[in-house]
Amino acid sequence: MSLTFDDGPYEYTRQLLDTLDDYGVKATFFIAGNNRGKGGIDGDGNDWKSVLRRMHSAGHQLASHTWTHRNLNEVNRSVQKSEVIYNEMAFRNIFGWFPTYIRAPYLECSASSGCTDLLNTLGYHIIDSNIDTKDYENDNPELIKNSRDRFIAGVSSDARSHGYIVLAHDVHYQTVVSLAPFMIEKARELGYRLVTVGECLGDPKENWYRQASGGSGTGASHEDTTMVTSRANPSNTTKPSDGGAPSGTMTTSYAKPSKTGMVSKDKRCGGEQGQTCQFHLGSGAF
Repeated sequence: MSLTFDDGPYEYTRQLLDTLDDYGVKATFFIAGNNRGKGGIDGDGNDWKSVLRRMHSAGHQLASHTWTHRNLNEVNRSVQKSEVIYNEMAFRNIFGWFPTYIRAPYLECSASSGCTDLLNTLGYHIIDSNIDTKDYENDNPELIKNSRDRFIAGVSSDARSHGYIVLAHDVHYQTVVSLAPFMIEKARELGYRLVTVGECLGDPKENWYRQASGGSGTGASHEDTTMVTSRANPSNTTKPSDGGAPSGTMTTSYAKPSKTGMVSKDKRCGGEQGQTCQFHLGSGAF
């Protein structure tokens, strides 16, 4: 089972990292670069860089959730591309690399909007979920029980033949102080092992990130990188509406993710035959 947390980092993320450390759990964080008025994650006026570095050093998986969390089905291709590339730039500025995994805001990324084609072209694994806690509706001490109940209802007691990608958000206080510890304890009680999305899907860790050029950060390197000079440039992208762009040029380099198995169609971790993400994703993919 993989616990995933969207929209951060935010004011409660450090506390969630403390909780995960206490339980010895690795999770996956889908990072939004400049949402909820927090400022860019690579900016000098905040401390998000240290939060993300701690997250990575602790063994959690970092993935993209776009720059300003716009619905990618409701904007044109230029804005879609900017939302993705700006987040890549911010990751590059912090680490020297950017993720190969992405979750679309609101889980909205259709073929008809061109979103799935764009993300495929940019080499992303698109991650969905098969348990949505809807914690964003229940950020209240009395209401959070609804999210706990949704988690219980969605999880089979047969841990040997089931796997899950669970959706929650580290921007909600009740998720951090109540829901996350509950999910960890309940999952372990039922016999589930809690891992990152990459491990859940059987994808080697070296495939989770791609080395970027032009960044000031330091991070994991990746062999066989390929320069993509037309990946993004200011003349063919549109600036997202919320917040400024990260510093540096918009040209990046990347290595395509290694070819992996078939997508688990029911969104189970691994699937019945150990399926994982694949480089070419279809409309039914994560």
